[in-house]
Amino acid sequence: MFHPGVAGPKRSLASGSWYTISLLHDDPSWIDARDRLMVGLICCGLLGAFLVDMGVLYFSMLRP
Repeated sequence: MFHPGVAGPKRSLASGSWYTISLLHDDPSWIDARDRLMVGLICCGLLGAFLVDMGVLYFSMLRP
């Protein structure tokens, strides 16, 4: 993984926060939270696609 220290000296607070994220990258609790978030996003996307499809099907049945 890219390490912020490779790019040169720290210039701003943003590089410090990226450094913190890179430290958390291998933390098991961070990985677990990231996996749960990804599963939630996938499930919400599938549910949203299903609702849109059902809405299209429902309104297409109303048309003569």
